[in-house]
Amino acid sequence: MSITIPQPSMALNSHDVPGAKYRMWNTWDVPVNDNPGHILGWCASVASGAPDGYLRVLIINCHGWYNNTSRSGTGGFGLSLGTGIQRAHTSLFSVLRGKVANIWITACGTARITTPGTSGDGDGNLFCQEIARAANTYVVAATTHQVGDLWLGQNEIDDFEGLVVKYNPSGAMVWSQDYGRNPIEGLINGWN
Repeated sequence: MSITIPQPSMALNSHDVPGAKYRMWNTWDVPVNDNPGHILGWCASVASGAPDGYLRVLIINCHGWYNNTSRSGTGGFGLSLGTGIQRAHTSLFSVLRGKVANIWITACGTARITTPGTSGDGDGNLFCQEIARAANTYVVAATTHQVGDLWLGQNEIDDFEGLVVKYNPSGAMVWSQDYGRNPIEGLINGWN
């Protein structure tokens, strides 16, 4: 299944995105050597040129960083987009204030709490809260492994698996939904 995204929206696809590359009103395949400041600055520029001067959704389509590569690894350590986006970079999302209504992150385990309350990486809840506050927007992310479809239509993204959470612009979690996991996928990739 898929989710239809309202337009104008922008998709950021990692160089090694799992599954399909998303195609929106504006689509950018982010180079592996691009840094977070440039990535977010470009998103702000694109948003300024959108109809009504803002994007309805900015979609970040990449791998999420886990604490190890085993089946027991857990997320919350950042995003594998360009050179990487971690908690040290969340303040850079402030360039998106007033330019993006929602940020949807389809990476695995983005909102996962592996190391609760850490001052560094490992608490995906704090990571997402900081992004929401810096950008003054809603943020949607999953806490578990995601399965990417191989083909999607224009303006569509994969549906989510497992627990998905939504943060408001003040960083408060305002919604959550557990969409369940396919038992076979859990046995192959682990339940995290």
